[in-house]
Amino acid sequence: MKYKELKELIKGDLSKLSPPNRINCIKRILFNASFKITFWFRTCSYLESKNSLVYKILYYISYAIYKHNQYLTGIQLPVKTRVGKGLTFAHFSNIVIASTAIIGENTIIYNGVTIGTVHTHKGAPVLGNNIVLYTGCKILGDVKIGNNVIIGANAVVTKDIPDNSVAVGIPAKVISDKGQEYFNLVTNRID
Repeated sequence: MKYKELKELIKGDLSKLSPPNRINCIKRILFNASFKITFWFRTCSYLESKNSLVYKILYYISYAIYKHNQYLTGIQLPVKTRVGKGLTFAHFSNIVIASTAIIGENTIIYNGVTIGTVHTHKGAPVLGNNIVLYTGCKILGDVKIGNNVIIGANAVVTKDIPDNSVAVGIPAKVISDKGQEYFNLVTNRID
């Protein structure tokens, strides 16, 4: 990862909370648990990709801070996980994400969410862009979630979900094709 990519990812995460400038970045690092986790996640991912001794030392220091914040917030997000910009944890605690999962841009995750693998099957979830994962939902196994998707509270997703869908239930079933409209409502966007 290049430094320019790191800056863009951090700006993308910050822009979900406030205008992306240095003052807001510092305020959010100090006082916002969601941004604090994503900031240290991005920093560790960047530093891990570097090979010089200075970067390795900075990585271990950043990783210690990141792990401390993981324990404080209850968010397990491995550094190797591929995550697009605009990641937001609306609430935290008891969030588990597999290191092999792929998460697209503009994802909002509520508390109690699991994005994980199933031991009897190969593969991990791949999430598209503009996704909201409500409290307690589980996305398990080699499934693909399309763009502009809302997954309802406590839903258990074990099969692919197409673009622009709203899915609820155990097992999750698509109940609407208005995912993009609902995502825009949730994020207060007008297109």
